[in-house]
Amino acid sequence: MPFLIIDRLIGGGCGHIPDYSMKLQSVMASRKASGKVFLNPFNMGILFIATLLFSSCGSSRQASVQAPTPTQDPAQPVMANGEQVLLTFCIDEAYDKPGEYMAGLGIAEDRPDRSRAITDANRVAIADIATRYIGMIKNAIEDYSKDVNVPSNKKMYESSLEGGAQAIGTKVIDKYANVVCRKIAQSATGGYVGYVAVHVLLDDAKKGLAEELEVRKVDYDKKKFFEKIDAELDKGAAKQKAEMDAMQ
Repeated sequence: MPFLIIDRLIGGGCGHIPDYSMKLQSVMASRKASGKVFLNPFNMGILFIATLLFSSCGSSRQASVQAPTPTQDPAQPVMANGEQVLLTFCIDEAYDKPGEYMAGLGIAEDRPDRSRAITDANRVAIADIATRYIGMIKNAIEDYSKDVNVPSNKKMYESSLEGGAQAIGTKVIDKYANVVCRKIAQSATGGYVGYVAVHVLLDDAKKGLAEELEVRKVDYDKKKFFEKIDAELDKGAAKQKAEMDAMQ
């Protein structure tokens, strides 16, 4: 019988150990109560083995609790191919604020170093604003020239402007753009990604436009023309917001 107990202790797994160790402890308790506390060496050996195996099982259980299975962070969306969707830095600063400023966002990916990533992202952000602003100037000039309330001697045509809207708009944005956010990250392949957001105050944009028209000695109705510019700025801000929202 003792050999059967040992065999079950060793081969039966951790689930069987508490039963036999508790039985031996119960026997000891009952003998102690009757004043006859005695365990032969063989029984003591069984108790020792049971205690040792029980301690070993407890350690393995504790280790399994300390190493839970990792889970995916629900805050990080996962694409169909398993890649995480990365957040776009500077996105909050990339929206126009009607009546206050125009904004542009530039992202330059997979650049060899930090400096190149930031420089290229800055260039993209300025080009973003300049492209939209040039379009606004073109539209404003067209609406202004077609306005029947503008005297013929005060009309303005892009073809008569040196460099056209392209040169004027680019120069104004280059002069008045201010960086308001600059971030950098590193991709899994080791390349650098630059994020830059720039703002151009609307007062500066209109002041710069007026300066360029003055340099070209354009005779025009400033009040009516800048009313057209303000309308284009408002439309541009609404369109840009819709486009940026679609990116998220």
